[in-house]
Amino acid sequence: MKYSYFCPGKAGKYLIRDMFWYNNKTHSLFCCGTPPIYAVMSTPAGDFDWYWEDDTTGNLVQTSYHVDGDIILDHTYNETWYPVPTNGIHSIKKLLKDTDIKASSCCTGNFSKCFKHAFDTDIIVNPLVMLGYGGVLGTNKLGKLFRGHQPNLINIPIEYVVDELNKRKNIVTHKEDIRELARNYFIGNGHIPYKDPNVLYTDTTEKYVQQVTKLINHNRQFERDIITCLDYYNISYDIFNLDKDDYGERFNLDQTFTKLQDPHPRFYDFIEPCDIIESWIDNYIKENP
Repeated sequence: MKYSYFCPGKAGKYLIRDMFWYNNKTHSLFCCGTPPIYAVMSTPAGDFDWYWEDDTTGNLVQTSYHVDGDIILDHTYNETWYPVPTNGIHSIKKLLKDTDIKASSCCTGNFSKCFKHAFDTDIIVNPLVMLGYGGVLGTNKLGKLFRGHQPNLINIPIEYVVDELNKRKNIVTHKEDIRELARNYFIGNGHIPYKDPNVLYTDTTEKYVQQVTKLINHNRQFERDIITCLDYYNISYDIFNLDKDDYGERFNLDQTFTKLQDPHPRFYDFIEPCDIIESWIDNYIKENP
């Protein structure tokens, strides 16, 4: 059985990739953030393939790289890692946004030719792109497209994709531990700027808390928006509770580890003393049960 993993923004994408690699299984990831659109497919042996569409010609571009040595449980190889640095950063996102490469944001050409490779892998993370929806996971902007059945990617072979997805076990994640979710948004890796005078919408504590509250609520709504999308296309799915369900049982993995055992470091940025941060979280939970 092969799997597809549908989720909002902060929902264990890194952890599930590590566990599939750890069990000698292959992995695909489609762009989870702001376009341009790309895909990366990888094996636990260190073989990587990146795909994007040339915005001028419409041709599918593929680059490949083999890592000598063990990549499993090495946090160097994060979701956006790319072997060639852009401005000192090894990131496929930086490569496609900050160089002369013209990668497509709407996929009017041949990007979908990489889908066959993805369907051959053991797990596909964020197959929403394959259904024609590209953007930042967990946001209201992308969720609105689901609710309105308005894909923003153009040349998508939707019947083929739906048929192939229904041959797989499709998982939709659910985050039950709202306190942990809120903490990740307030101080977790990639949180929005805090009291930056150049960012007016979060330049005070009050504005920051208000903005993060919106982001958390959009992320929670996004779980329901995914279900709306899959129901519309008649794609079967199961719900996976990130805090209670068993990874080994649900994904047929012989070896698993919990998020607490994950060797990758957790990045918490304590922008205020712990008691203040916890009060933000307490207030969020009280006001948004």
